[in-house]
Amino acid sequence: NQDKRAAHEDSEPSTEVNHTASSYQGRQETVMNLRGIDGNEPTEGSNLLNSNEKVQETPAEPNHLQRRRQTHACPPHVTMVVLLWAVVWSVTGTECLPGGNLFGIIMLFYCAIIGGKLFRLIKLPTLPPLPPLLGMLLAGFLIRNIPVISDNVQIKHKWSSALRSIALSVILVRAGLGLDSNVRSAVSPAVVVPSMLLLQEGGYGVEKGIPTLLMAAGSFDDILAITGFNTCLGMAFSTGSTVFNVLKGVLEVIIGVVTGVVLGFFIQYFPSSDQDKLVWKRAFLVLGLSVLAVFSSTYFGFPGSGGLCTLVTAFLAGRRWASTKTDVEKVIAVAWDIFQPLLFGLIGAEVSITALRPETVGLCVATLGIAVLIRISVTYLMVCFAGFNIKEKLFISFAWLPKATVQAAIGSVALDTARSHGEKQLEGYGMDVLTVAFLSILITAPVGSLLIGLLGPRLLQKAEQNKDEEDQGETSIQV
Repeated sequence: NQDKRAAHEDSEPSTEVNHTASSYQGRQETVMNLRGIDGNEPTEGSNLLNSNEKVQETPAEPNHLQRRRQTHACPPHVTMVVLLWAVVWSVTGTECLPGGNLFGIIMLFYCAIIGGKLFRLIKLPTLPPLPPLLGMLLAGFLIRNIPVISDNVQIKHKWSSALRSIALSVILVRAGLGLDSNVRSAVSPAVVVPSMLLLQEGGYGVEKGIPTLLMAAGSFDDILAITGFNTCLGMAFSTGSTVFNVLKGVLEVIIGVVTGVVLGFFIQYFPSSDQDKLVWKRAFLVLGLSVLAVFSSTYFGFPGSGGLCTLVTAFLAGRRWASTKTDVEKVIAVAWDIFQPLLFGLIGAEVSITALRPETVGLCVATLGIAVLIRISVTYLMVCFAGFNIKEKLFISFAWLPKATVQAAIGSVALDTARSHGEKQLEGYGMDVLTVAFLSILITAPVGSLLIGLLGPRLLQKAEQNKDEEDQGETSIQV
């Protein structure tokens, strides 16, 4: 009993000491909480503000309320649009009024954006979303073929041709940078990539890398189509013997490659990597040189060399910009977001229902059908010895059906070149090429997107979960 009493007496002082220490620590925490960030003693005003902040704290809005608030932020957006128009009108005058050139460009740009957003809202269950570029294309088509609107929204051919050429330059830069697997998904076709990403998230065809294969081949497909088209276009509009035209096409390829190598090595080291705002400077240089190459090649009579020069320049520059290449590509993507509505809107605005003849439309559809059949057959033959089964070969063949970005970029080049020559017969041929491009986008983009969404789950094998994930799931359940 005496030992217990002694132990109890010894524990009482320690309990008192602990109580005193805890109370002192509590007072210190209270004082520190009342102090400001700078460590000064709080004043009466700061205490009042702190108490008001605690009272006025409100719970965060749910996500759907935030989205609704952003969606209905109409007055600021309308104000910015009106302000933009007012600033341009104050500088240009009648050019920004109905019937003027700048008024037509601004109206086409905003109508194309609205059309793209409306198509983005159309969602079908278990199917990939419809590409927004269809809304942009149809917006330009409606502007051209509604009489009241077409009288007030007019764009000069020279301006529309220049804007399409700039959009083509942006596409070529993205394709050149896309020759690296790190950024391939950002530059591949606009219809194939969303559908492939949706299948990849579901695990379809992942084990054999089918979605990655299709996305990686997008850049090479764009390069082959654009380069081949420009070379053939230069030969078609050349005058002289056939041998001279063939030699001129080869000469255009050589000029484009050599110029691209020189410019590519130039922007690899200029600007230097120790400068401020390096990403913006590199993006501006590669875009500016690309636009200059496309326009100057047409001016000097070598239209096929400009696109190839742009591709080589962007490719060589991207190999040196290993650390900042992805950031540069993001800046280029912003430029594409601006010129994409203009490109598809201008393509749609070039097609007039009154100028279309039934036999022309029939021939265009027949040509498109034959080309698609040949493409599907060749694609199937190319993957016959790649280790895929029959279902996977069929899916890969049909996955190349959609046509969009490249067709919009090069579809009007023949018409613009014919207009520069001033020959009516050549303009008719150029209009036929543009009609084929328009119909190919209008038909193959939605049909191809739906086919990928329908055939993917049925023809591709779904990947199983890894054993590590299963073991981790079982461990979490036990815990």
